[in-house]
Amino acid sequence: MDNSGNQYHVRVLAVIVLYKMVFEESAAYKSLQVAISGFQRGQKDIRILLYDNTADGRDPGPLPEGVQYEAAKQNAGLAAAYNRALSIAQSEQYDWLLTLDQDTTLPPDYLSRMCKIALDVGSDNRVAAIVPRLSDAGTPLSPMCFGFWGVSGWPSGLTGVSNRETHAYNSASLFRVSAIKQIGGFNPYFWLDFVDAYVYRQLHRHGKKIYVAEDIHAKHELSLLHRQSLNADRYRNIMQAESAFVDLYEGHFRGLVLTGRLLGRVWRQRRRGDNPAIQKLSLQALKRRIFQSKTRRIQDWKREMEQRMPSLPGAGEGQELSEKRPPISVCMAAYNGEQYITAQLQSILVQLSDNDEVVVVDDGSTDSTRDRVRAFQDVRIRLIEHEHNQGMSRTFEDALRSASNSILLLSDQDDLWAPEKISMVLQAFIDNPHITLIVTNSSLVHADGSMLLESYLGRYGPFRPGIWANLVRNRYGGHNLAFRASILSEILPLPHKYDVLYDHWIGFRHSLAYGDALYIDRPLTLSRRHETTTTGRKRSSMLVKIRRRIHLLLALAEFSIMKVFKPI
Repeated sequence: MDNSGNQYHVRVLAVIVLYKMVFEESAAYKSLQVAISGFQRGQKDIRILLYDNTADGRDPGPLPEGVQYEAAKQNAGLAAAYNRALSIAQSEQYDWLLTLDQDTTLPPDYLSRMCKIALDVGSDNRVAAIVPRLSDAGTPLSPMCFGFWGVSGWPSGLTGVSNRETHAYNSASLFRVSAIKQIGGFNPYFWLDFVDAYVYRQLHRHGKKIYVAEDIHAKHELSLLHRQSLNADRYRNIMQAESAFVDLYEGHFRGLVLTGRLLGRVWRQRRRGDNPAIQKLSLQALKRRIFQSKTRRIQDWKREMEQRMPSLPGAGEGQELSEKRPPISVCMAAYNGEQYITAQLQSILVQLSDNDEVVVVDDGSTDSTRDRVRAFQDVRIRLIEHEHNQGMSRTFEDALRSASNSILLLSDQDDLWAPEKISMVLQAFIDNPHITLIVTNSSLVHADGSMLLESYLGRYGPFRPGIWANLVRNRYGGHNLAFRASILSEILPLPHKYDVLYDHWIGFRHSLAYGDALYIDRPLTLSRRHETTTTGRKRSSMLVKIRRRIHLLLALAEFSIMKVFKPI
């Protein structure tokens, strides 16, 4: 209970990764138990998973209440341990996942303060992780800010939700389970090193935010800072993971920066007279950066990781790490839709698996819309209620930020979906792993369901993706859009102070950031036209069209400036 008298009601699964250490000697375990003891009975819902990567494991003996022990079949590093904990957290409906290395020391009030923050941000689905300040013998380790000019340390004394891309070390990070599920878990190729860099980069790409609890200070022993104890095999893995992360996610400019850093590293190691084996590995890494192509470097890295761990799943960039059929989130904006929303939800739910969801954001309806949604009593439906009407863009944005799956489909409240819509869209994503956005065709129908126009996009000619074609005429109708959640950082926030249609913005931003889109020329949605239809009921005047294009360009310019010069 905090000073205000509020009880904590946050479900936390903590995972401590052990290696050649009994759990009673782990600084993380001992300090976590002290932190748990600060809660009174009935206040806490915290469970500990001890995941042992030591060969053959060891008998842990009697375990305290709320603690379980698992021995790995092979040492697959931190990623395997965290993914196992994530699986447990999902199946047992824990809200947050606490990841800990065995040599991290938490302050006694760590859990009580972190749980209080988790309660405060519980309804803010932008926040995917809460991170403390982490240091090694006074040397700051994390969090860190990523910007156009590179990496910088987090400003001292600044606490709250970061506006910039923020990374932290995995140990002592408190992750929202639904957010880690959405990004597909922890990448097993980054099995030991850069697993944290990968996860925070993916959270950023999925439009998530990090809450920095700078006034909570944890201590961590980082082997990279202790050169004398760093063996050649571990150093080699660090070099490979660093190069692979930059090649996959950082771009050409950061690749050149890494090459320059390696050159400086080779010079410093020779000047200091470091371990000859370490020096040789640095020189080899530098030669690979200079003389090998990026494709070759990535292939060699993946091949070596698969040889090291035969059980490694064949997960690649843009693919799910654990599932062939990616789970989907249908994002629906609703407002006074009592007349049609039941039929639309029925047409969607019959196509969903148990792992899918429908996120319905009601924008302050004054009719029975919310009651119609609740009447389904389907656990796959999540209803979020706006107290006051905020408009279509803000409502869709809330639905997108609240979604927890990797494939997102937009839905109006008054349409009907063809029975094969979801299966066709998912198959298209599976067959085209490089595609991040799909547009389908639709038919227009009267309020009673009778046909008005068989092909919505056909009246404008064939679908044409790209910037210039859609500056003149928007072909990205919201009810026809499906995209990967990994593009959210490039489309959110939606522009609210400009007169820009949300679907036009999504299509245009996607064209700028990713290029091509896939078109399915089949009417997979029956889009109703009736008296209360908010879009498509009448043509906009030329003046309105010109104003919206000007506003679109202004919003794009502001978005680009904010991405470069966004304040912390």
